[in-house]
Amino acid sequence: MKKSRLGLLQTQILEILNKSELDKFELENLPKASTIYTDDIKIVILKSGLAKLSFFEEGEEFILYHLQNDNIAVLDENCVIEILEDSKIYLIDAEKSAEILGNASFARAFYKALLNVITLQNQIIKSILFEDAKGRIANFLIELANEQDLKQNGYHYVFLPFSLKVLSSFVGLKRQSASTAFNELIKDDIIRKITPHEFLIIDYQKLQSYTSSNI
Repeated sequence: MKKSRLGLLQTQILEILNKSELDKFELENLPKASTIYTDDIKIVILKSGLAKLSFFEEGEEFILYHLQNDNIAVLDENCVIEILEDSKIYLIDAEKSAEILGNASFARAFYKALLNVITLQNQIIKSILFEDAKGRIANFLIELANEQDLKQNGYHYVFLPFSLKVLSSFVGLKRQSASTAFNELIKDDIIRKITPHEFLIIDYQKLQSYTSSNI
């Protein structure tokens, strides 16, 4: 079950809510490249598709996490949701959610989803505060390797499903800084590039030593 920044905890939340409860949400059918902003706080449930939740500062994007089907997120005025592929999304104002939170099964699923988000955001904050560029890249690669759980020739195999530019937005770095750190890890043979999107972690312990978990 996914519960990382590339796919939050999946909750089967839409199977928990009955029709009258779902009717309290707005259902949006959104094409790729659409964006969602809000001046209030909204609860968001992705029914299908793929999206990302980000915030921007001085023109720079920082990606918090991806959203997939059955993911729950909270959207506020500081963030934006961008649709990465055609999606169906349920939205409701937080202040109008009291009645559906009366559904004990929904409340438990919502609570678990929020704990997942809080844990991930704490990890993000820790990484930004205590890790340099190489540490942030290392942390993200380790998270990806642990979720994908793939091996090749005895090494952790990692598939990076996006460009280095997108990776830099996940770890809060300028593209050039991310590229420099990434190339240093390759030069030192800590990771090995197979293709532009495929890598082997050659020295897992050394990679982990760059992260805040060793502080």
